[in-house]
Amino acid sequence: MSGITAKQILTKTKNTDWFGTDYNMNVYRGCNHGCIYCDSRSECYQIEQFDQVTYKENALVLLNQELQGKRKKAVIGFGAMSDAYNQLEKKKYLTRQVLELIDIHGFGISLATKNSLLTRDIDCFKKIQRHSPVNLGFSFSTSHDGLARKIERNVSLPSERFRAIEECKLNGLYCGLLMMPILPYITDNWKLMADLIYKAHEVQADYIYPLFGMTLRDRQKDHYIASLHKLSPALAEKYQRNYKETYFFPAQNYERLVDNFKNLCTKLGIVYEMAEIISNYQMPYEAEQSTLF
Repeated sequence: MSGITAKQILTKTKNTDWFGTDYNMNVYRGCNHGCIYCDSRSECYQIEQFDQVTYKENALVLLNQELQGKRKKAVIGFGAMSDAYNQLEKKKYLTRQVLELIDIHGFGISLATKNSLLTRDIDCFKKIQRHSPVNLGFSFSTSHDGLARKIERNVSLPSERFRAIEECKLNGLYCGLLMMPILPYITDNWKLMADLIYKAHEVQADYIYPLFGMTLRDRQKDHYIASLHKLSPALAEKYQRNYKETYFFPAQNYERLVDNFKNLCTKLGIVYEMAEIISNYQMPYEAEQSTLF
């Protein structure tokens, strides 16, 4: 367990298109979930020894100072680069303390994770939701536990994440799925995707936001291909043969998958457009604020 000293915690977002967040925050660096495809390994994020998690020792002091200096209440994005509920959080409780500070200062939260440990802090999210928007997103590449064990070795199984969503919904929290990444030749199978959508519907998820493909670049690509060689040399060779050295590697039968996804979500009444997702969890608070004036 090692710590680092940070100069800043909150980073202003360039726009609010991504789940309506005004600021981004990470109190951990690196991740030990062991997902073979993780985009955060890419060189642009400048995280060396990515599998070794470090925490920001002065995160709470900095966050308290920065929140005090904000005149306008806002929504803070959390967990995009490094999962806020990594293995170290079980001992450090740093994410929980951050949530308590966010509640005290009257800010909202939009958090993404792969870990069912999030349910430990449902009481914190309920307190925040009394005054500010709360959005909880669980990331899925597949709904099948067996496949997940191979490509996401140290993270909560999909079945555990579905149970976590169900518990969040029973507690009145706005909660959905980030269906990403969809891995070419592995999880870009419509039967697999349809199974995920139906299971999301069963637990009454508020939304599914998809990415039909994956980023594949520099260190991320090298790690991913090396991992595939251990799992399936033939599959690794298929990637090397067909990848065109672009930033994004789309799912196979991209357009058909998109159409099928939209049709099934519409049939089941599941929201999937980003603008509607943002509106659904933020609009009640905007309406309440407008009536005060």
